[in-house]
Amino acid sequence: MSFNLLDEPWIPVMTPDFQIKEISLIALFQTWDTLQEIQGDNPPTTLALYRFLLAILHRAYQGPRNEDHWQEICDDNGQGAIAYLNQWRDRFDLLDPDYPFMQDPILPLDKAVPIYAIHTMSTSEVFSHEHEWSGYSLSLPQSARLLVRLQGVDITSLRAFYVGQSSGNRSAVNTPTINVANVLVRGSTLKQTLLFNLMRYDPTAEIPSVVTGEDLPAWETGYGGKPKKATPHGYISYLTFPWRRLRLFAQNGKVSQLAITMGNALPDKVSPQQWECGVAYRDNKPVRLSLSKQLWRNADAFLLTAETQHRPRIVDWLADLKAEDLADKAEDLADDVVTFQISGLSADKAKPLGWSWEQFSAPIQYVTDTELATVLKKAIAIAEEHQQIFRSFKGSPYFALADVLQYGEAGSLASALDGESRYWATLDRAFLNLLDALPRDNQTGADGITRYGFKELPAWTQTVQAAARQAFTESIASIRNYQARAAALRTLECKLADLRASPEEKAAKKAKAAAKKKEKVANEEPDS
Repeated sequence: MSFNLLDEPWIPVMTPDFQIKEISLIALFQTWDTLQEIQGDNPPTTLALYRFLLAILHRAYQGPRNEDHWQEICDDNGQGAIAYLNQWRDRFDLLDPDYPFMQDPILPLDKAVPIYAIHTMSTSEVFSHEHEWSGYSLSLPQSARLLVRLQGVDITSLRAFYVGQSSGNRSAVNTPTINVANVLVRGSTLKQTLLFNLMRYDPTAEIPSVVTGEDLPAWETGYGGKPKKATPHGYISYLTFPWRRLRLFAQNGKVSQLAITMGNALPDKVSPQQWECGVAYRDNKPVRLSLSKQLWRNADAFLLTAETQHRPRIVDWLADLKAEDLADKAEDLADDVVTFQISGLSADKAKPLGWSWEQFSAPIQYVTDTELATVLKKAIAIAEEHQQIFRSFKGSPYFALADVLQYGEAGSLASALDGESRYWATLDRAFLNLLDALPRDNQTGADGITRYGFKELPAWTQTVQAAARQAFTESIASIRNYQARAAALRTLECKLADLRASPEEKAAKKAKAAAKKKEKVANEEPDS
């Protein structure tokens, strides 16, 4: 019995006429320039499939070593990938007795659980709501996608002991794709998307990571063996790292049971940052994707490297391609617009909270012009700073309201009135206008440096202040105590005045307050 993923349809793609169909790996690389995108059963599966395909391309071409090699890969149009896949054909058979795709062949049936149960081994059912009595099973194409997803995007959870184990740790760790904003650069075709995310791969220059030994994908070396803490040999090894030990048990073309144990993990204090190319970092911590926070509020993290912040390295590579005019050959970037597909699965330890799959587009000038991206960062900081209007600390508008109302807990009142949601919703459209207008608001100084935001940044501050004023005023409209409302609105205007003050005005005010405090302390000291 055989189900070879090179020939059998299993990868869901969107065709030019917006239809979803499943195709084989070979067919994918034969037609990728006409296909639109991958569209898996859910966003985590889609992300995992993209990472899987990128690993194939890196291994097949051993690159791109530089910009010229990237162009050669583009021109080759998938033929090298097809040749590589055929060379390793036996490793892509889902049911091969010796090297089943992404599976450990020694896992026995007594380690297996019903397929539905893998979704209930965490504390929340996100991927499935099936139960024991449903007779739930998966087709072979679905099972192949599940294997890719479990190795690429999966939360921590208790699993069965590995063969020969009866005690000790059996908790599978989060894959590094959990609780982070995973960035893909989008193209208009599947080929463009994959090539835009095909990071420069040059082990001799330690790009994107150091290589120790042979940097091979796990399907060449095997997905078996006792789980251990191990360091990937390189970027390709990392993309196919065996985070789980898995084995399918198929009967009559259906899979109703799956053996799953913990897999490998990174050694203590070893960060995935050295390998991750699609994740932004602040203070050496990955930028997370919040289920309740607008994506644009992290836009600077995807576009700018500055101080302790580093945008995804794939964006650095895109800037290099743009500098060589290679990226312009793609019709997407010829219009000077870059689109990011940003996805993530949020979890609280073993409890999945939900996933996100969002797009963010911006003029590509933000990728290539640090000065412009820095001004955008300032604009976002202005909006974030005004968030304090909706807090409940002493001296805030909501605190003043609660004080007159004798409400007690200002925090619960602020939460109930929820002016903050109105505030951010109002800024959503305004930010898109700012994103488009900032590149045109520029002046080149005598030093030859082009600077931005002379008009748009002050105008944005006014927009932010108006949004904060409107959102707060609307949030307290139901309060019938006019004295309380008046006190809150007076406090609001004072806070807005503080926030719109120039840095020099803020410094002068701070110095005046410090001098006044010092004088008060001196007056309170007893005469000697």
